[in-house]
Amino acid sequence: MGPGSAYSRQVCGETKATSMKNVTTTAARHGSAPALDERAIQRQFARIAATYDSASQLQQKIADELIDRIELVCPAPDTLLDLGSGTGYLGRRAREKFPALSVIAIDRVAAMANESSSADPGVRTVIAAAEKLALEKESVPLVLSNLLLHWCDVGAVFFEVARVLEIGGTFLFSTLGPDTLMELRAAWAEVDDYPHVHAFIDMHDLGDALVMAGFSEPVLDTDRVSVTYKGVPQLVEELRRAGGANVRSDRRRTWIGKERYRRFVAAYETFREQGRLASTWEVIYGLATKDRATAERSIPVVTLPGRN
Repeated sequence: MGPGSAYSRQVCGETKATSMKNVTTTAARHGSAPALDERAIQRQFARIAATYDSASQLQQKIADELIDRIELVCPAPDTLLDLGSGTGYLGRRAREKFPALSVIAIDRVAAMANESSSADPGVRTVIAAAEKLALEKESVPLVLSNLLLHWCDVGAVFFEVARVLEIGGTFLFSTLGPDTLMELRAAWAEVDDYPHVHAFIDMHDLGDALVMAGFSEPVLDTDRVSVTYKGVPQLVEELRRAGGANVRSDRRRTWIGKERYRRFVAAYETFREQGRLASTWEVIYGLATKDRATAERSIPVVTLPGRN
């Protein structure tokens, strides 16, 4: 969130119980989700690594919320795995708040991992995909992941996290829900039929996937954040600087053209209120524990209202 943007937070959420009976349907939905272009992901995050921190204030605020939730974990862990660490902001802030923590930072993009290692040499930095962690089984007591899951195969990540967590270990994460960038999606829908925004997973499907991976009593809640901008160019530029470019494999590969872009801007202008353009971000938070005895049982998923 750059100098030309502002944000407000709207609390939202609902309560719903689900169980293993929904897992098959959920897995099918995950399997049909549009694939992402791994090379494009690598290129865009390598390109912005050096300047990412200056463009990611919203991401940092969400990371701060995750760090606050470490206090919910008892007993206090001695090691934290920062999964999808980027430039290492979350790990550095966690060590400031909890000096006794030892941090392992893992990111799939070498340029991001290098930024993290340079900023805090005291953190052990590993380059690895979240779907295939370079860690031993049951080797860490706490995993935090900030805004990573929508770049990954969610089911594979959950199984890997369950593998490396100690028995009784805790998984805390944030990700983006389906209402994220809904104004952007709607504006482009007035222009063409190509996908311009990623498909984000619903909170309840995330809960089902956690249960399928063997986590017990997952708890999920959601916040809605509205970021406003002076105009569309500021919004588009900030998304690019924060790594928000469209990398869907089925994205449009040809030049958009001035006329299409003009129609997109005109469509987005219909969302202008009080002189500002809104951009909605649905942020989902999750907490789950690893309990071997419940790994194959049907466990209800509880979703709670967001916190003020």
